[in-house]
Amino acid sequence: MADAPLAAGWRLGEHRGMTDTLTSDHSRARDAERRALWLACQFAWLSLIAFWVIASMSIDTEFARDGRDAPPFFAWVTEGSSIIMTAILVPAIMWLGLRAPLEPGRWLTSLPWHLLGFLAYTGLHVLGMVLIREGVWAFAYGSDYEFFHDAPWREIVYEARKDIGTYAGYQIIIAVSLALQMRRLEVEVARAEARRSHRLTLKCGGRTLRIAADEFRAAQAAGNYVEVRLAGGEHLARSTLTELEKQLAEAGIDAVRVHRSWLVNRDAIREIAPTGEGDVAITLDTGTQIPGSRRYRDRLEAA
Repeated sequence: MADAPLAAGWRLGEHRGMTDTLTSDHSRARDAERRALWLACQFAWLSLIAFWVIASMSIDTEFARDGRDAPPFFAWVTEGSSIIMTAILVPAIMWLGLRAPLEPGRWLTSLPWHLLGFLAYTGLHVLGMVLIREGVWAFAYGSDYEFFHDAPWREIVYEARKDIGTYAGYQIIIAVSLALQMRRLEVEVARAEARRSHRLTLKCGGRTLRIAADEFRAAQAAGNYVEVRLAGGEHLARSTLTELEKQLAEAGIDAVRVHRSWLVNRDAIREIAPTGEGDVAITLDTGTQIPGSRRYRDRLEAA
């Protein structure tokens, strides 16, 4: 009976620890989303500026080549009005991409939101663009700007058709940006876990493996993957040798790069034999033999 409060206290502490971990993971995910949104917006704004300059200069060139007259800075104003409204609306477009991702398993529920988002975007884009042009025409050119002419719906459909490509492109940008930030988050969490529990986190297909770090023997690069060799088997993990090396270092494992494509646990090395021209053959305690390059010889021999 005397141990019951202690056990209850331990369970409560464990629960709090799990809660703190979940809260921390949720906070990290939110931070990753904010970074993804900010980086995606920055990329969009820079691309808009580049497009504005290129499109305006191209229109000026066409007017000059055809000998046509146009008001001063005509191309820069017309293109700029569209660019300004798009730049203002970009954060909202990206934010909707975060909240309603068009990914397998969710795209059916997300699609209606994007249809509404696109209609709102193209409506505000056209309205703001026209208002800016009307203001510039009245202030700078002393005349009225006419956008809708005789067939207003034709102009709206024309602008909406262009806006579809813009909207879809920004959804792709935010999806890529979020994927990169989540990948970065996975790496950070794996290093923190290695430092805390001395276990490796390996993404193998749809599985996530937690393996005692001292089981690690060697790893070989295989394209975008790493073939991780352990004391009791092998796993093909989605990682790079550099990422794995840093995770091992956090877990306290003395891993060393011995070849451009090989990483080895120094404590698992049983024999190093020269093969000529500075290269070596490394035999591990499992009996596995791997190559060592003279380029990495100093790292291998360093104490």
